[in-house]
Amino acid sequence: MAPYDRVIADLLPYPDPPLGGATFHLRPFVRNDFEAAFRFAAEPATARWVPPLPASDPAGVVAFFELYRRNGDLLHLVIADGENDTYLGEVMVAVGEHQVGEFGVGVVAEARRLGIATEAFCIFVNWAAATLDIRRLQVLVAPENGPALRIAELAEFEREGLLRSYWEHDGERLDAVILSRLPTTSGSSS
Repeated sequence: MAPYDRVIADLLPYPDPPLGGATFHLRPFVRNDFEAAFRFAAEPATARWVPPLPASDPAGVVAFFELYRRNGDLLHLVIADGENDTYLGEVMVAVGEHQVGEFGVGVVAEARRLGIATEAFCIFVNWAAATLDIRRLQVLVAPENGPALRIAELAEFEREGLLRSYWEHDGERLDAVILSRLPTTSGSSS
């Protein structure tokens, strides 16, 4: 029996070859992404759902994501514009106990309603399900976050239930819908 603190790998690999879609590619966070990522996390529409940056300076954010990737805990990739490489958003998987991967995606306001978040999320989830030793894929979404719920369902995650008072934001307790899929779920890439 494997210990509870087992990680899926010594490090989480970057996709090789890199992943991308019709108008974007996925890549590691770089220092030049800091200002756009900071603005994204502070947007009123996303501030409740997106955690703040893990450091207060560009080098610190890059170092944080790399440390956690090397430890096998988190793989965070930027969704970058296919033409000019600017930050459009991010996809991530946090790996926890029992080989559970918790996924997330978010895009800046100007990239919403263009299908970028859905396409990036599906591509990333399908790659992770096929490549990483994750036995359960899950997503936690606020019940009122309709776009995120639709993205998860398009990536073939199934609703399992409601976690009442699951997380806190600005002193307010928030519910979360939990959705999951198993790595054997085929998924679509668009």
